[in-house]
Amino acid sequence: MSKNCTLEEIAGLLLKNESFVLCPHVSPDGDALGSTLALKMALEKAGKQVTVMVDDDVPKAFGFLPQLDSFVKPDVNNPVAADLLVVLDASSLDRIGKVAQAVKYNAMVNIDHHISNTQYADYLYLNTEAAATGEILCALVEKLDVTPDKDLATCLYTAIYTDCGSFRFANTTPATMRAAAKLLEYGARPNEISDALGTHTRANIEMLGKVLQTLSFYNDGAVSTIEINSDLYDKEVNTDNFISFARYIEGVDVAVLFKAVEPSVTRVSMRSQKTDVAEIALSFGGGGHIRAAGCTVELPLAEARQKVLEAIGKAL
Repeated sequence: MSKNCTLEEIAGLLLKNESFVLCPHVSPDGDALGSTLALKMALEKAGKQVTVMVDDDVPKAFGFLPQLDSFVKPDVNNPVAADLLVVLDASSLDRIGKVAQAVKYNAMVNIDHHISNTQYADYLYLNTEAAATGEILCALVEKLDVTPDKDLATCLYTAIYTDCGSFRFANTTPATMRAAAKLLEYGARPNEISDALGTHTRANIEMLGKVLQTLSFYNDGAVSTIEINSDLYDKEVNTDNFISFARYIEGVDVAVLFKAVEPSVTRVSMRSQKTDVAEIALSFGGGGHIRAAGCTVELPLAEARQKVLEAIGKAL
């Protein structure tokens, strides 16, 4: 069980240590990447030694983020020594892959906003009211007495922007908007960020056309699914926004994207209008938010689909 900390306590813990490994969750999204890079920049401004590590490929869609190429992969045979391992935006330990085994650390710190957090770290700051971990980082950076520059502000704005659906989702609060506005004062350019995230490669659009052909409905139309099978899967193609096409259909409560990343490993993303999909994801070892969650199921796609649909049917 974690020690639940205030943000002031987390800032003090960071300032009294010197070396860090920071990591986001696997299948990293804009919040995970932006928050991790922003904390890296803030700690380096405070004179600290920082490594950023992720046990996954970094989506090319976020290539505009400053210092994105600084991420390294974990190597369990050559662990990195650090005072603290700081995990950002990951609700459970399995969500960071092999990173914990690839770091020799004195303590683990977790900064998160997911209601499904399992309190696995030594020290935890959890704010489930925050729209994004990036929103938490805006306040933390201030407590580190660091003034953001344009690069840091760009990372945090991206983190917030992506996790609240471009400020369209219900998790967008007045605090979210105030944090974003402050980042504009530090140099973030919303038009540049939205243009970068809204630009799709030809491969992305071609795959989307094929994926939409798999659109299926269950539970009298309350559940919609799309699939990326092993023949279609390409880790170089960003598919994060595909689920929106299944979500925004009249009568649909729960939308699901099944992605066969390996023959016997299926990644599942869920979005909902009413149903608590975080609880469903948690039952498969995943997590997330009430309206947006995900998990990895160690089964072939067809079997994973059956198990997940059964769980959704019980929850409806």
